[in-house]
Amino acid sequence: MEVHTGGRKYPEEWIMSFTNMDKFAHLAGDFVYLEVRINFKGLLGPALKGRKIVYAELEEPNRFFLSDPVFRRDEYEYYFYKILTICPFTAAWLNKQQGAQRRIPVFYPIDPELGPPKMEKIYDIIYSGGLHSKEIFEDVKTISRFNYRFIAHNGILTYKTIPNLRIVRKMRHLFPSMKFLEAGARYITEQNIPHLEKWKIMAQTKITLLQNTVPCNAAGVTNVWRTKGWEDNGAFALFPRPSARGIITNFFDRIRGKTFTAPQLKTRAFEAALCRSLILCRRDPWNLIERFFEPGKEFIYYEPGKLEEKVREILSDFKKYEPVIENAHKKFMAEYTTQRFFEKYLKYLT
Repeated sequence: MEVHTGGRKYPEEWIMSFTNMDKFAHLAGDFVYLEVRINFKGLLGPALKGRKIVYAELEEPNRFFLSDPVFRRDEYEYYFYKILTICPFTAAWLNKQQGAQRRIPVFYPIDPELGPPKMEKIYDIIYSGGLHSKEIFEDVKTISRFNYRFIAHNGILTYKTIPNLRIVRKMRHLFPSMKFLEAGARYITEQNIPHLEKWKIMAQTKITLLQNTVPCNAAGVTNVWRTKGWEDNGAFALFPRPSARGIITNFFDRIRGKTFTAPQLKTRAFEAALCRSLILCRRDPWNLIERFFEPGKEFIYYEPGKLEEKVREILSDFKKYEPVIENAHKKFMAEYTTQRFFEKYLKYLT
């Protein structure tokens, strides 16, 4: 197995930069493994042309939200021998549509040797990511009432329309002191820090907040509508159906910035388990986390709108939840390391 990184489209701090999959490459068959999105035109080049290619697809189902052919990569779909996707619903949908078991649902692997040691807890709760929806924004405001950390990735991404306008983004870049142009900026405690530093903070934090969903705006829903057979993908179960009335509604949804929800497996559950921080997951219609961790035993749910209540309950008797943290860490070490990923999905591919 050759782990190919040429033409990669992600920075070194992307989560898949911490797998160290190269350690196991000599134990697998003759194929190329792509851990991260690359310049797909390279599939036609001499380095990859004609080779069996296994691709770790980390952008499903959200790649269907856009019309950009480079991001969607539809024309390169059949260049891959196997696709390891984080979306089980897209896997089932496209395997059925294409009449082949090319897609395999997977988890995010991490080399545990990179993880921090067990550390004293000095913070109450942490959230890392962007403010991609009103719900996440409200949750970040809620945790700011505690001894919290909010690590913003790649600047402050926000669901609000005005801060996302191109002219506003340029003004933020030219005038970094104009924080009022960044919705939620006042809640940031760290921004664009290295993963290993983030994991150290996570290890020092009692609770890690996460959700396994991704918002899609009305324009993205329109792009999904243009995708053949999209109605059969369980990830889009909550999206409206196209109709004369629906198209009119979609127009006004764009104006008011309404978003719709789809499931998306996040890295934070696996990172929190690695770092021995209690996984506190927002309950949603899909609950992808239950495919990997057991509720009550290895993580805790909170109900939408009741985050503060749940956090106070946990902090009032934190020792009660320490076994949950240890159970999740043991599950990670047994099932979700790079070695287990390799053994489950790559070692026996021919």
